Amino acid sequence: MIPGKKKKHPNVSLTGFTLIELLVAMAIIGILVTIGSSAINYARNQAREAKAKNDIDEIYKAITMLATDGNLWPGSQPVDRANVTSGNEICGDGCTFGLSSNRAGLLATDGSYDNWSGPYIGAIPNDPWGHQYFFDTDYRILISTSAPCNGALIGCMDAAVVGSYGPDGVGNGSYNADDIIKIIAK
Repeated sequence: MIPGKKKKHPNVSLTGFTLIELLVAMAIIGILVTIGSSAINYARNQAREAKAKNDIDEIYKAITMLATDGNLWPGSQPVDRANVTSGNEICGDGCTFGLSSNRAGLLATDGSYDNWSGPYIGAIPNDPWGHQYFFDTDYRILISTSAPCNGALIGCMDAAVVGSYGPDGVGNGSYNADDIIKIIAK
């Protein structure tokens, strides 16, 4: 072999990618990233909704135990019926008091609950979107589906519910379809 000369391999091609091939590869990667991030966001939203439902179930159980012991719901409200009086909402966000206050009776009592044997729950967390859970005894639901009325005037009824304002955080009298609720009584 002559010094300074490179030996060529017969089966090796030294050509690179064309600009079109690189752009196609980048477009495919972009599409895969978009699909992946959409799936992650969907899974994250489903997990938040599942956590809210689990928290609501725990609060519901605490409200049921409070009602069993003292025959009152949070806020010293009568059990098993809608209460349409002003100020019956217990929500913390824009309300006079929240579910973790002594007046609600779930964690501690303000003295207005006979036979109080709580605390009925360890703590009242915020929902996955950072808002306080609510208890409302005149929440408007559709008679046909028990879903939030979402502003409808016909075909609705009052119900006692515990719930979350959902992802948009809109509530306290402006409830809508993204609310996550559990009906306690109709």
